[in-house]
Amino acid sequence: MKSFKSFDGTRIAFHDEGSGPAVVLLHGYGLDGMGQFGNFEDTLPLLARSLELFREAFGKAPAVPDPPAEGRAGLMARLLAAGARTIVPDMRGFGGSDKPVHTASYANSAMARDVLALIDHLDIRSVDVVGFSMGALTAARLLALGGRELRSAVLSGIGDYIVAGEILDFPASFPVPADMPRPLTHTSWAEEGARILKRGEIDPGHLGSAHLITAKVTGIDRHVLAAVIRGAIAETIPPGAWDGSPVPVLLLNGQHDVANQKVARLLEEIPVSEAIECQGDHYNSTFQPEFQEAVVRFLESHWSSGKRHETFASQGRA
Repeated sequence: MKSFKSFDGTRIAFHDEGSGPAVVLLHGYGLDGMGQFGNFEDTLPLLARSLELFREAFGKAPAVPDPPAEGRAGLMARLLAAGARTIVPDMRGFGGSDKPVHTASYANSAMARDVLALIDHLDIRSVDVVGFSMGALTAARLLALGGRELRSAVLSGIGDYIVAGEILDFPASFPVPADMPRPLTHTSWAEEGARILKRGEIDPGHLGSAHLITAKVTGIDRHVLAAVIRGAIAETIPPGAWDGSPVPVLLLNGQHDVANQKVARLLEEIPVSEAIECQGDHYNSTFQPEFQEAVVRFLESHWSSGKRHETFASQGRA
């Protein structure tokens, strides 16, 4: 694993393997890069322990994921086999990267700016970005910043609620306290998770207590996770943020990823976008062969052109 100092001095760790078209993979909350996109067998103990504690806290939990053999090597291996240079950072706050404890260290699209700094550090001229959950939110912010190197992007494990004004829908069976203000929003739910992390006590009737399970399983300070949530996750993206972007975007969600089924607003907001579904849920979709094949197929369709999108970039960062 390598590392570099990002725009504000925060050290970001990353894996960089292969040659050919460059692809950056951005992991979700509670995992590191290889945990999301590496070999499933390495991730399984953490997932199994998380679900065990989830069951203890809430009385029930999803089954331990058991993806097909063809997908268990992970997306990174699939991209390397397709001939891509595959770069997998640990986002600030996770894995081998620095873990600042203050919200300000994660605010103002800091994770997206880390990606731009990594691209500059590696002197990459054209890149695809694939993000899952928190990583998809980071990729969406990256698109809004207008990074000139972006060739295409895949946003997965995410839905319309990242757009300001949209409602966050959970199934009725989810343990969300009745006294929480309705309708739920991405921001209000994130703030509730940060509040529970700060308090440090599991409430069996509150799904937000899952954040404390994440802290326990990963060993990450709960105050760091609260800072991540408040700085990097809670803020939504304003309508119009992607206006004029020519970057092709694929919205790719698992059919059983129950909180991420609505993407119609994202399709409206992102000018060049399409949406498809694959097998899996929020725990295992990145390890599904169908997911990996869809990502590779989409990226390969843009590798031959080698295009960069200078016009929109000139409206973004200098």
